[in-house]
Amino acid sequence: MLRLKSLEITNIRSVEHMTLDVDPDGTTALYGPSGVGKSGILDALPWCLWGDTGSAGSAAALRREGSTEPAQVTATVLIGSDEVVAVRRITRSEAGVESASAKLWINGVKQSNVTPASLTRIITELTGLTAKTFRGAFYMAQGQLTELMTGTPAKVQETFEELTGLDDLTKRIQGLREECKDAAVRAEALPGDPAEVKRTADDAEEAGAESDRLQQECNRAAADAAEARTIWDAANQQAKELQRAERLARDSREAVVGAQALAADAGQAVDAARQRLHDFGEATSGDHEPRGAVARQACTDLEHALGELTRRGTELKSAAGQESSARTAAEQARAAHAAVDPDALAAAVTAGQAEVEAARSAHQEALRAAHVADAAVAQRDEAIATLSRAMDAAACPTCRQDVGDVAALIDEQRTILDQARAEATAAHQRATALDRALLDTETRLRKAHDALANVDSLARVAEHAEAAASAATRHADQAAGSLAELVATHQNAPAPAGRDEIHRAALTVHEQLTAQLATARTVTTAWNALADALTRAAAAGERVEVARAAVVDAPSPTDVAAAESREANARAALDAAQARAADAAAHAQAARATAMQLDGIADDAATRWELKREAAEKAEIARIARDIGIALRRDLLAEYCATISAAATDILTRLGGEHVGFVIDETFVPQVVLPDGTTRATRQLSGGEKARAAVCAFIGFSRQLAGGGKPGMLFADEITASQDEAFRRDMLTMLRALEMPMIVVSHTADVLDIASRVIRLQRPPLGSTQLAA
Repeated sequence: MLRLKSLEITNIRSVEHMTLDVDPDGTTALYGPSGVGKSGILDALPWCLWGDTGSAGSAAALRREGSTEPAQVTATVLIGSDEVVAVRRITRSEAGVESASAKLWINGVKQSNVTPASLTRIITELTGLTAKTFRGAFYMAQGQLTELMTGTPAKVQETFEELTGLDDLTKRIQGLREECKDAAVRAEALPGDPAEVKRTADDAEEAGAESDRLQQECNRAAADAAEARTIWDAANQQAKELQRAERLARDSREAVVGAQALAADAGQAVDAARQRLHDFGEATSGDHEPRGAVARQACTDLEHALGELTRRGTELKSAAGQESSARTAAEQARAAHAAVDPDALAAAVTAGQAEVEAARSAHQEALRAAHVADAAVAQRDEAIATLSRAMDAAACPTCRQDVGDVAALIDEQRTILDQARAEATAAHQRATALDRALLDTETRLRKAHDALANVDSLARVAEHAEAAASAATRHADQAAGSLAELVATHQNAPAPAGRDEIHRAALTVHEQLTAQLATARTVTTAWNALADALTRAAAAGERVEVARAAVVDAPSPTDVAAAESREANARAALDAAQARAADAAAHAQAARATAMQLDGIADDAATRWELKREAAEKAEIARIARDIGIALRRDLLAEYCATISAAATDILTRLGGEHVGFVIDETFVPQVVLPDGTTRATRQLSGGEKARAAVCAFIGFSRQLAGGGKPGMLFADEITASQDEAFRRDMLTMLRALEMPMIVVSHTADVLDIASRVIRLQRPPLGSTQLAA
């Protein structure tokens, strides 16, 4: 037994945010005019518990129009003795993709790892209901009772099958009929003959025997070719070994000549390197390694001296630039501080504050006038809509009182509406203009505040700038002194004075060190070339000795020629044997292809016959399944009709009255039973009698779907809509007499008479559904 306690809704249908507290043991009325979103509130419950979106079609379609924030429903329900709190939520990403999540508490204990799918499964297990069963057993939709009591047999059958779940079985039976018909047609149309299967199998067997005989001949020819290959391999191997020995002898002699040539080239390179060093005035006799090391160290010392001179010169240039920038910043800071008048800024702030207060008061007054004008427009819009709906009936749709000239009354209201809209437009324009003026005034006041606050800051900035300039001057002087000391060291003279003199002396020393470094690098390169040439000459000499030691003798030319002749004869014999083997393989392959083709024909014939036989079996199975489905639907229909009729009769007799029973059978014509045993179709009854029969029938459906037990809370959505006052009164009397917990949705005040709790709803034009005061 499922009963609702509370429902919290966020961004669903027309609801932005709302919390509804429901009487789980009594009758709760959702009351409000048409179009405020009452039915949408009820749709939130099956979506929260089962993920059922109803007529919306998808969870994204349930989202409140224009909302990008998460949409969520929290339902607190009683299931038997357990209190269950379920939360279902959808969130939209920046790319517009919706993702779902869920949470669940049972008796205050939060359940772990709950997903939207597992929430649906757990609720189904706890209640024994699916979303479809819930809607069929507990949810009286708008117009459903009228269709059940007054509809044609076809319409009543459609409603009956939807409520009992037989519609799925009916659709399945129709599908089985189509499958049975299609299976019979396929079985009849497929080819297949057992005699053809026998004939093609015999042909394939004969071809296979011939293929085996030719394959044996092919195997013998292949063996002969393999033997010829062995003989040729041996002859070919012997010939190749003699040829390889002949090549090795030739290559060893050529390697000696090549090594001698490389040694001569290396000796010439050594002589050239010694001559180049001699041209630079360097002595090359004796050990050359210490002299090369001295030249390389001279290059390193000159590179270090040149780098240090460059670094100190760059440091002086950077320090001078920082000094100039610091002096300029200090002068600008002093000028900015001298240009400020603190007294004038303080006066501007005081005047600006008064202007802001006056502008803010005028803007608030304009907003209040705009809200009043909007309310007047909404009131006239609602009046015109109400009168327009009453045009055809010539009566007020709510109170049913006659209205005289409705068209004239609508024209009068439209004239008032046009005037109200013009006043609202003017009020909004004035509010907008005053809003802009308020923003301008606040901006001027903020600027005056900022300027006054900056007076002390400007003084501190000037002091800091002066200190930074002095520090930059000291740093530049230190850099100049460091560079002067380095220049004096290289010139072996007193240090120059003055930044310009220091700079010129540094450039002179830089040019001298650069020239010395170029000469040192040239000498170092020559020493490196001599060391490399000597190394290559030594290696070339070693290769000559190795090549001389590796010289081998060549085989006899007569032995080489005899081996080549034997290889050629063996090759000719191999080619002949391979030709014979290829012919035999071709004949065997052709016979094998013929056998495989005949095997394929035999397999095709067997497959066609097997497919035809299987199709016939499937057609028979489809026929049996169709007949079973029809019998099952017939039995279930009889059982459901009897169960529903008995349950509805029980409710009807407990309520008392003229009718002593309710009957619905496979003709789908609902009837009531009179005391004399006669029956009368419900469509012939008065409004009150139809209401009694309809509610009793629905309770019968609920008990059948609930397994014969007592149904839970009932949900009635505008079940008295479009009915006269007498029908509404009788229907509400019936609901009160049931003494069952329920939620009744209505736009008429009659429902207030039976409600233990009333939730009033309203919805302003272009706004969201709200709780009315």
